[in-house]
Amino acid sequence: MSNKTIYKRIALVAVTALGAGVLSVAPANAANNTAVGSTANGDTATAVLNVATAASITGAAIISTTAESTSANNKSLGLLANSTTQTTSSLTSTATMRSDGEIAFYTKGSATAEIGTTIEVTGGTISQTGISDTDGSTGVPAKNINASKTVAVFGQDAGADNIIAFAVTPSTGSTSMTVSMYHSGALATDDDAAMVTALAAIQSGATSKGTLKQRYLVTVTTTSLSGVYSASESYIAGAAAAADNTTATSDADGSLSISSQSDARAYININLNDAYGVALGGKGALIITGTNGALIGYSDSGAATSAATSFNLTQVSSTSSSGAITVSKPTARANKSFSTTVSISWNGVVVGTKSVLFKGEVAKVTASSPKIGALNASNAEAFRVAYEDDAGNALYPTITDTSVVSTTTTSAVTGAFVATIGDATALAKGTLVCAAGDSTVLGGGKANLQLQHVNPLSGTVVKSNVWEATCQGDAYTYTAAWDKAVYTPGSVATLTISFKDRDGDAANAYDLVGNGALITVAGGPSATAVTIPAATDKPSDGAGIKTYQFVVGTTEGDFAAVVTVADVNANGVAKAQTASYSVKSAVGTVTNAEVLKSIVSLIASINKQIQALQKLILRR
Repeated sequence: MSNKTIYKRIALVAVTALGAGVLSVAPANAANNTAVGSTANGDTATAVLNVATAASITGAAIISTTAESTSANNKSLGLLANSTTQTTSSLTSTATMRSDGEIAFYTKGSATAEIGTTIEVTGGTISQTGISDTDGSTGVPAKNINASKTVAVFGQDAGADNIIAFAVTPSTGSTSMTVSMYHSGALATDDDAAMVTALAAIQSGATSKGTLKQRYLVTVTTTSLSGVYSASESYIAGAAAAADNTTATSDADGSLSISSQSDARAYININLNDAYGVALGGKGALIITGTNGALIGYSDSGAATSAATSFNLTQVSSTSSSGAITVSKPTARANKSFSTTVSISWNGVVVGTKSVLFKGEVAKVTASSPKIGALNASNAEAFRVAYEDDAGNALYPTITDTSVVSTTTTSAVTGAFVATIGDATALAKGTLVCAAGDSTVLGGGKANLQLQHVNPLSGTVVKSNVWEATCQGDAYTYTAAWDKAVYTPGSVATLTISFKDRDGDAANAYDLVGNGALITVAGGPSATAVTIPAATDKPSDGAGIKTYQFVVGTTEGDFAAVVTVADVNANGVAKAQTASYSVKSAVGTVTNAEVLKSIVSLIASINKQIQALQKLILRR
């Protein structure tokens, strides 16, 4: 078979398919449907079936075929929801309506060809029809409706402004309807009589109704939930910042816990809808209140309330159900902690609450966890600092507002400052400044330090507790001991190595006692160490001490562990330390000799009792 013959056959198949309605050329892009509640409909396009979302208030749907006026004139009764995204082949469009409603649809004709449009309804009937185009010569309406009003066929001449409109109602007891639109290209005629004949052929089935272009699945509700609040279709969520009018359905991190004193406000976005996703605005009363005298502002534009005159104890709106709530603490609580519960009510029923905490300025400063600082150094993380407001809420202020009380420093302990800001996982970290000693292992001293924090807005000064800060030399000597004298097999033993500087004071927590050579424990409880000595080890477990743990072996007896800190021994004064311990079973064992001795003793005791009994009998 030649290529020419193949091309002819492909062309023939394509033409035949188009005539039968199997293939179709995609028409112009469609405008989307607007959502229910909109005052206007979406503009339609050829081969697109739009639903009228504008609401009728006459008790029935309104259809109009006036060219270019579909948005203004077609209206539905009882339409509750609909899909908004339309394409030229939307076969899964949806709508929801009341059982007593009547919804309108409309579509536009082709600008270049006469087409036949078939509307087929199941689960309901076609209640109204309209077409803006007749054939022109006799004015015969180009439509054909069957007796059951379930199929209507329309004929249109070429013209982009030609409009078909119709309305449908559900059958009694029906819970759903299907509305389908087909296009046929079999109406190549501009004669009225010929078009009427062609439409009748499509209605009878003698001619194919063509290609399925659009389909709506319409859900019919027996009890309308329109205008009734639905939690699943609504959200009430804390916003991260002012005018953050997002559609987030959960609270932004930290949005309801406010630490700032300069702009002590919280923001809550709301969007209240019914079960069909339709806004409740204008269908009831929105009431917003806050406990403990909280000041409430509300904006239906989604912007934060900023004007002082816009804040009230209660906010009420009869026109809006979607916007932004701004919450502020009362003036009397300026720079103090404050808490409130914001309630959002719709038609007198609380539909959501949010608890908001406003933290106060710093009211308490606590220094803790001091470490012994090294001489001639700024020792990082030498203490921790916690900040609280008047209600005990944790605060994390900037480090520049805290300083040491200068009168509490000494010639040995020359300064202290907060170096890092704290957070929810760790307290702020302080640095201790120590003067130089006579050498790295000699000198130092103590100071009763105190911090002070200046609140930037109020200017109030808050002083911390007084704590003993110490600066000492590096390790010069050491001792070692176990936490127990006797261990049971398999238990955990703790070895404590205590380091002293040359003055005999506890060594600082920054000297790398494992540097150069690891600390070794020869003859220890076992080779199994819970904590293994490392080169970075320092006497930071307490007042110049470092601890290690080992699992005790199963062999019973008396033992002596030799503890060597090579880095300290290098000074020629310190020496390896011996730490003795014993391993014994908690339940004592009995030897065979001890058992035999007990048996002999028992037999002797029994013999004595028998002899005594014999003497007693003979006397009688």
